[in-house]
Amino acid sequence: MNTITHPYFGLLSTTKLQDTDVIWEVPQDLNGKAIETWLWADPATSLDAALLDTFASTLGTLAQLDQKAREALALHLQTESDFIDNLAEAASEEGTQGLPTVQTLLQQARAAGREKIRASDFVAALQLENISLWCSHDDAPVVLDYRLDPEGNDQILAVKCDAQGNITEIAWES
Repeated sequence: MNTITHPYFGLLSTTKLQDTDVIWEVPQDLNGKAIETWLWADPATSLDAALLDTFASTLGTLAQLDQKAREALALHLQTESDFIDNLAEAASEEGTQGLPTVQTLLQQARAAGREKIRASDFVAALQLENISLWCSHDDAPVVLDYRLDPEGNDQILAVKCDAQGNITEIAWES
């Protein structure tokens, strides 16, 4: 089905698409912050009402999903600290601008007698920048992109989930 009217997403259509593109875009509120949210489809995608219902339900529990994602990120970064280390190294370079949050986290760590930023502190400072809902990605159709200091770097921690919001993967992207 290339066109569908959904109670949450409204009228959706893939009929004019020539490539994968956004067919719905509405910011979602999370603790007073507007989170860009996009529904992606491609011309061959059959819009599935059940999947759209599941996406709507998942967005309805965004605060809980964000909490689960942050818990998973903290666990991940405790054992895989390369992401934190990379940003800390960039923020430590002389004349660095555009990484004020990372620099503050480094200062706080050093003031507490630590060489490195703790994963829990890092995750608390991460900002959920956007949410992508993919009509054509069966394995991880929900992706939450977390960033620090987006003006100064393009590094993303992408928390990938199934349609119900169960976390399947954490990926470092840029």
